[in-house]
Amino acid sequence: MKEEFDDIFNSEENSELVNRYEEMLKNNTQYFFDVFEFESIIDYYMESNKSNTAFNVVEIAAQQHPSSLNIQLKKAQVLLDKGHASQAFKVIEKIERIESSNSDVYLLKGTTLNVMGKYGEAVKAFDTAIIYSYEDKVDIIHTIAQSFEQIGRYKTALRYLHEAYKLDGKNIMLLYDIGYCYEKIGQVNKSIEYYNQYLDNEPFSENAWYNLGVLYNKFDKYDEAIDAYEFAIAINPEFSVAYFNLANAFSNKEDYLNAIVNYKEYLKFDGRSVEILTYIGDCYESLKEYDLALKYYDEAIKEDELFADAFFGKANLMYRQSKYKMALKFIQTALKLDDINAEYYFLLGSTLNELNEDKKALSAFKKAYDLDPEEQDFVFSLSEAYVNDQRIELALELLSEFLKDNPRNALIYYRLAGLYFLNKNERLALEMFKNGLDIHPKSYLEILIFYPEAIENQLVNELLNKAKLD
Repeated sequence: MKEEFDDIFNSEENSELVNRYEEMLKNNTQYFFDVFEFESIIDYYMESNKSNTAFNVVEIAAQQHPSSLNIQLKKAQVLLDKGHASQAFKVIEKIERIESSNSDVYLLKGTTLNVMGKYGEAVKAFDTAIIYSYEDKVDIIHTIAQSFEQIGRYKTALRYLHEAYKLDGKNIMLLYDIGYCYEKIGQVNKSIEYYNQYLDNEPFSENAWYNLGVLYNKFDKYDEAIDAYEFAIAINPEFSVAYFNLANAFSNKEDYLNAIVNYKEYLKFDGRSVEILTYIGDCYESLKEYDLALKYYDEAIKEDELFADAFFGKANLMYRQSKYKMALKFIQTALKLDDINAEYYFLLGSTLNELNEDKKALSAFKKAYDLDPEEQDFVFSLSEAYVNDQRIELALELLSEFLKDNPRNALIYYRLAGLYFLNKNERLALEMFKNGLDIHPKSYLEILIFYPEAIENQLVNELLNKAKLD
């Protein structure tokens, strides 16, 4: 309660100072302010994102207090805020020559050097600031860490955060920042560990629960992600983006009804978002509620007739219902709006296949593959299109290349086995088939895609009899 009273008191005091300063300007006269008062006025304008006004205050303050190093330090701070790092650095160097044991000087010097991209020199300045800090050492180290966080140098930030945490193991904000930095450098397990430690001490932090949900989602731990997002929403029922991520987590675990509920909750905050309307349509499509899916795709298009994903959704919906001519119309519209989307070309190829437009289908599958050569469905579909076009060598080349990056993928071996049989190379066909059996014997029927006769091949059956299919 005392802290709240102090905040109110300081706020009112600063407001009076600012009013008095602005009155001075309005009356075109001179009022006296001591150094502390000038610092408060400068801070007010900087916090209000009025750096030009703050600089004007600095100039007046320097006239009234020409020997004040605190005012000069504020000048450097304002110059940095205005984007003039080099000028700020020159001012700091002058102060440093006079006051060489002030931690605030080295803190600002380090921050300025970071902005200038001189990270090694920044570390030296910050380490000097720590040497000259005493009672507030942990706060200073934390400030240094945050300076590195702001420029994306999370590993350096972690070094300082761990140093601060050794000095003050009860400072839970350090735990939060440590978790955040580990998240940023991709060490998800460590990030989860520190966020959980933070939440043990601060269970009502919606941001920590939200971040934890994001991390669990990255690990495909959707149940844990859902729990985390629900905690965030329980703490703050207006945390709109948590509803969105919660809906995505439900959708990822194929709980489409709950996904729809939460997408609709998100719409209460975000109005008529075409993306969300389309996601709802996708969920209804997955539930085979095709009329409702169509309704939401149409609502999305009504909101934005240039939104390609909604037309893609309608095309996919028509394809699912074997309405291939309508599917073709909508996927062509989607491609007019977005002609670099691999999924769109894949659906175009699949639709053209159903319409017996094999040459055009091959061209579409090739485009999908060119845009995303690592997607298995695109590789497999293109290889099938090559075989349909009697271009077996191209199919072999395509799958062999894909195998280099996926040497433990049994499906590729089985498909290659079928192709080698088609190409009259029984030795390589059996070798590929055996490799597939060694990795995943239960998928052996994949060979039939290219070579249905394999089911009657004596050598194939001998290999099957030796394999463990249980």
